[in-house]
Formats: sequence, structure tokens, C-alpha cells
Amino acid sequence: MPSSSTPLLLLTQADLHGAPLFRLVSVDVAVRPGEGRLWVDLSRDTGYAPAWQQHLRHLKAVGLGRYALPWDETDFFFSVRGRKVTLDGRSASLPLFVAWVALLAGREVPSPFLATGVALDGSEALVPAPLEKLQGKLAAADAYVRQVHASAGRVPVWVPAGSQWDAAPLSALDVRPVPSLTVAAESVLGTLPLRPSAGAATTVSSGVAA
Repeated sequence: MPSSSTPLLLLTQADLHGAPLFRLVSVDVAVRPGEGRLWVDLSRDTGYAPAWQQHLRHLKAVGLGRYALPWDETDFFFSVRGRKVTLDGRSASLPLFVAWVALLAGREVPSPFLATGVALDGSEALVPAPLEKLQGKLAAADAYVRQVHASAGRVPVWVPAGSQWDAAPLSALDVRPVPSLTVAAESVLGTLPLRPSAGAATTVSSGVAA
């Protein structure tokens, strides 16, 4: 397949002098003909925790088990646009997975595409997000949409099913809960080519995201 890339926004939380800082981080993801390898860009002093890199392998395993797409015939590339950003959590599970599937399937993600959700290793189920963390990320996303996409109306944002949030202050967002990575991908992208052995997507999540 030909090379393909897309910009992506990650809803993140950082610590600023002991207080949470919620922000959107701009990244680029791409697939190119290859051998199923994963590449991350270190040129802008980006930090990637080992667990974060391992989680990319988990997302690939979930996709490989469900979708008849060229996972092992392409390489995946990830790059942060800003400088000195450290990625150490898994709340980008949902947007990264959907974007990766979209690139392999030749689909376009919505613009803007907003999503957050943790899938723990060994499962494709999305873990319900703590109220304070999800509300902070949604507030940052709402402010972004009002500033950058003011004429877009309510923009969808996908979050883990079972999460709680206060919709009252979110005037620019349409919050859409989804239970799992594959349900999210198919909700955003529509029908996708399945492997003959693919079972039903996971629909139950338990626990609370860290």
C-alpha cells in the first residue's frame, strides 16, 4: 500500500508545579510500506516511556486480531510536533488506534478528531475515566473547538463508556461514549474489513483509568 499520514490531537494531562495542566498535543502518525515495525521520532527531545512504547504493540495486536489490514506489511511512524514533550500514559489508546486503522484502511478521520480513552494491555476494553481527569480534558477540547472551529457546531468527542462528566459547560462538544477500541474504530470510520476469525468486539470494561 502507498504511504499515508494524518495529523492527530491528543488530549493530555501534565503536572505543572503540583497542579494538573490539561492540553491538546499535536502529533503526526503515518504508515509506510515496511515489515510491521514501530518508529518514534526523537528529534524534538520527545520522551517516550517504555510502557508507552509497549502499548503501541498492544494496539497493533488488537487491530491485527480483528481487521484484515496490512499490519505486517507496513511500518507505523509517530512524531510529536512540539518540543520536549514526554508521553508516559495510555489515555491516547483510543485516538491512536482509530487513526492507525484509518490509515491502513484508506479512510479519513473526522476533522477535528477528538477522543481519549485507556485500554489496558491484554484487553481492548476502554476503562472508565476518573471524573476529574476526563472533565479537565473535555474542558480543554471544548475551548479548542470554540477557538479554532467556532463554526463547526458541536464536535463529537469519543470517551470510554461508563465514565462520568458534566456536560453543562461543554457548549462545543458532543460527548459519545464507546466501550472498546474496535467499537470506537467502527463508530468513527464505519464498516471495516474483518478477519474471518474475528469475534465480537469487547463491550464490557471494568476498573478505573489511572
